[in-house]
Amino acid sequence: MITTRYLLLETVCYIRAAFTKDQHSAMSSDSRMEMLRDVRQKADGSTRLVLGIVFFTNFLDNLLLTSVVPIVPSFLLHLDRKEYEEHSNRSTPALPPHANDSVPLTLVDDSFAKHAFSLAAVANSENSRVGWLLSSKAIVQLVANPFVGPLCSRLGYPILLFGGCSIMFVSSLAFAVSQTFIPLLVARALQGLGSAASAVAGMSIVAERYPDDRGRSKAMGIALGGAAVGILVGYPYGGFMYTFVGKTVPFLIIGALTLVDLGLQWFTLGLQPKEGAASAYTPLYVLLQDPYILVASGAVMLTTMSMAVLEPTVPLWIISTMHVQKWQLGLVFLPDSVGYLVGTNFFGLAARSIGRWVCTLACMLLISLCLFCLPFSTTIPQLTLPHLGLGLGLGITDAAVMPLLALLVDRRHDSFYGCVYAIVQLAVCLAYSVGPSVAGLIVKSVGFPWLMRGMAIINLLFSPLCLMLRKASVVTDEDITLTQARAGPAPQRYAQDDNQDTTFSYGRLSEED
Repeated sequence: MITTRYLLLETVCYIRAAFTKDQHSAMSSDSRMEMLRDVRQKADGSTRLVLGIVFFTNFLDNLLLTSVVPIVPSFLLHLDRKEYEEHSNRSTPALPPHANDSVPLTLVDDSFAKHAFSLAAVANSENSRVGWLLSSKAIVQLVANPFVGPLCSRLGYPILLFGGCSIMFVSSLAFAVSQTFIPLLVARALQGLGSAASAVAGMSIVAERYPDDRGRSKAMGIALGGAAVGILVGYPYGGFMYTFVGKTVPFLIIGALTLVDLGLQWFTLGLQPKEGAASAYTPLYVLLQDPYILVASGAVMLTTMSMAVLEPTVPLWIISTMHVQKWQLGLVFLPDSVGYLVGTNFFGLAARSIGRWVCTLACMLLISLCLFCLPFSTTIPQLTLPHLGLGLGLGITDAAVMPLLALLVDRRHDSFYGCVYAIVQLAVCLAYSVGPSVAGLIVKSVGFPWLMRGMAIINLLFSPLCLMLRKASVVTDEDITLTQARAGPAPQRYAQDDNQDTTFSYGRLSEED
């Protein structure tokens, strides 16, 4: 909150400076343009302001991602009910006047029973359609991610970030106007294309602006906090807005906020390729041969998949087993969002001190326990603790692994972050593409409880591999010097913010930040 408040105050100061610099003298157009360029240069040099833009972009991406979850299942069920009623009216023969008086009561009861059974069957079959719709974003993002890293090298991070947000704006408008399954599927796929560019470019900008491992851990926790806030707001936002104002309005609001984000990016980061943007980088296939990167990405994939399988299945499982209102479906995922927000914002530096491999291992065990316990819930309040544990485990894992990946690139490869974050986004996309699509089929075959138990067992089996990250988590003085030499001197504003002497000890190693 303090960082966000500082970013807002800093932006207001820049705007005030633009309008009060020559307040008592008439300015020509050239002087105004010169002053505007000066303000833009100062904004681009502020690491906090750039971090705020990445925070806001992650917020909007995940707001659009999660607000769809409580809307789509209920909206598709509404369309199916409407189609069923129209089909029933066409297939039922017209009765003569007063014929209803002579219809046996048993026939009326049978009609109601068949109708109720049909709606239950439709709710069960929607698992597959909802799963494929939700996973379409991840499938497109999975295909696009391998191309994002080389594009970052050619065009630079800011252009990729702006292009990704532009596609997200189009996606939000497509969601607003879509009234059938196929247009909704296309809108979700478009969001995947935009997220592929914005997610990789945003995290790469943060890694580039914060070359020191300690400052990078803190900054990435804040950037991931934007995703956490988007998840926190998205589920209840989608549920409440769909219940009270319909499907169109929430997506139009997201589109308007995305336009604001695009304006901030244009003003602060610019759209011109920077000199030296086409720098040397380690190819994806070389990074994929690094065992540390593979284990770290695998941990992110499995913890994310544990959450991904819940999105298409939990709302329909609740509808079929509990008596809830539409707006309550959004509240189901609220504890996940709170846990993720706490994990990313408060455990970035803690994971660095405790040991990133320790936090990752503990979080996978916590997620396994929560998945085992979740099917035993019979009411909405009983879902709170398992969902909170899932969100907390996922948030701490992301806060521990994201800075570790940048550190591994600095230590073992070329210091270009687009490709390594493309790999971790590939892992996330694989989780969100395989998870929801396969989850619906598994629920139809063996049921929701065994889906949860299966995911818990997979996390338990993978967790011992986190011991491999023990050596990779150690930061040496040589690594810090190498990182600073490659990235260049840190910005003056950033150097003033982190001018504190702290000592970090890890086993036999100690370092002075």
